Amino acid sequence: MRLLYLSLAVWACLVTAIHADDGKPTIRVVADEWPPFSGAELPEQGMSLHVISAVFEHAGYTVVSDVLPWARIMDGVRRNEYDVVGSLFFDPGLTEFLEYSQPFYATDVQLVQRIGGSHSFTSVADLAPHSIAVGDGFLYEDEFDKADYLNKVTVTTTLQALQMVAFGRADLTLDSVDVVNYAMRTLDPSLDDQLEFVPGVMTSQEVHMAMRKDFPNRDQILSDFNASLQAMQSDGTLSDILAVHVDP
Repeated sequence: MRLLYLSLAVWACLVTAIHADDGKPTIRVVADEWPPFSGAELPEQGMSLHVISAVFEHAGYTVVSDVLPWARIMDGVRRNEYDVVGSLFFDPGLTEFLEYSQPFYATDVQLVQRIGGSHSFTSVADLAPHSIAVGDGFLYEDEFDKADYLNKVTVTTTLQALQMVAFGRADLTLDSVDVVNYAMRTLDPSLDDQLEFVPGVMTSQEVHMAMRKDFPNRDQILSDFNASLQAMQSDGTLSDILAVHVDP
C-alpha cells in the first residue's frame, strides 16, 4: 500500500541475476514491513512474500526473499540489486521502472475511529474538519492521497496511527482492514476495545507484485508468474496460502 510504503529479498546484493541449473534465473524478492502482507517475523515472511515465492516456485523458478525498509528497496531496485517488489497497491508512479503482475489479493480500505464515534464515510471532502493520522509515504486511495487540504498527521506505522486515535491525538486514521485487524489483535490487543471501523468503505485495493522493467526476459517471467497464479487460484492452492495469513 505504499509508495506506497501499499503489499515483497535478498541474501546477497548482486548486480546481475543469479541463474539456476535449468537456466531460469533466481528471483530476488523484497517487501517492506507491513503485516500481515509482509514482515520479517511473520510465517513465511507474510502473505505477500509467501504467495509470490509459491507462485514463482510453481513456475519453476528459485526465489530468495527478504523484508527491508522501503527506501532501501527503492534504491536497490534502481541499482538492480532486487528484482521483484511485493505488497504493492497499484501506483502509477512506480510503473516508470516496475511492471505489475496480476493481483493476488484484494483488501478494503476503511477509516478507524474511537468506539462510539459518530463518523461515517461519504466523501473525502467531508473529512476536512478532522485530523487524520496517515503513514509516511503510504498510499490509500487516489483522491484522498492527493487531498492536500486535509489535516493529515504523519506517522511511521499503522500501529502508531491507531494509537494516535486511541489516545485522542487524531480523530481518524485509515488502512487496509487486514492491516488494521492485525495491528489491533496482535501488535496491541488493547486497541480492540478502544477503536472501531467507520461505516463505509473508502475503496478496495488489489495487492500485486511488480518486477523491474530492465530484468532480462521480464515479459516471459511475468507471463509464467501470471499463468501459475491462475492455476493456483483454480486448484485452491492460493486460497490455502491466504488462509494462513488473513482472517476468513
